Amino acid sequence: MIQAIREPTDSLHTEVNLMVDDTCNILVVEPLSVPSENKEAFVTTMQYVLKTAIQAVYKLEADELDTERLGGGKYLLFWEAAEGGAGVLSQLLEKPDAFRKIADAALDICHFKHPKDSCVQACYECLLSYRNQFDHALINRHALKSWINIVQESTVNCQVEGVSRDQQYQKLLQQTDPNSDFERVVLQEIYQRGYKLPDAAQELIREANCKPDFIYRDAIAIALYCDGSVHNSPERQKQDQVERDNLRYNTGYTVIALRQDQDWRAMLSLLASL
Repeated sequence: MIQAIREPTDSLHTEVNLMVDDTCNILVVEPLSVPSENKEAFVTTMQYVLKTAIQAVYKLEADELDTERLGGGKYLLFWEAAEGGAGVLSQLLEKPDAFRKIADAALDICHFKHPKDSCVQACYECLLSYRNQFDHALINRHALKSWINIVQESTVNCQVEGVSRDQQYQKLLQQTDPNSDFERVVLQEIYQRGYKLPDAAQELIREANCKPDFIYRDAIAIALYCDGSVHNSPERQKQDQVERDNLRYNTGYTVIALRQDQDWRAMLSLLASL
């Protein structure tokens, strides 16, 4: 015999709202020189050409990248929808040939390299999907053919505050601690992976009275520490913890500490998501 126990109604909670807080990389594209005729079709097609080509080049699943039009089609917003993200959107602006690869993939996806007679404006093998079914009437791969050809010959001007990526890399090398080879090894790894380069090395953060090995300023606010063998003693580790807690709580910086005697390369991948 089973006796059902009914919960008293006065103990039930109502009007409970669930909220999720997430951080992800975004890319905002402003289409320029848009044709006056069929403007909406042009922008909509550009949206899905970029999305599918980025997914193809960086081997992303359909649910890892999302997009929508903003301001009546004035801007295209892309964001890494998967938790943590793969960091591909930042790589698009870090590598000079990134958009050439995107354009080359787009030509193939849109059947311009290998024509498909049964595809008139678009099909499910190129730009159409269940997710964009309400835009199917607007998507026309032929509207983007000349634009893709132009992008295929383009390069990204990788500059931070008027400084090229290579110049920034050399500048950071000169700012590193001359007694720390590990700092330069980490910086080289960041550079070779195509991650965003730090804004400065060994710069004093006055609010916490400390000098992280590398920092990313502004909205990113990351302090990166490269701990070599001198950080192995218990006394030094305790001192490091106090300093970094002070930095975290007084400034809001995200602190990433890489230890030379651990798998620091795997931990460095956090930069891609942050």
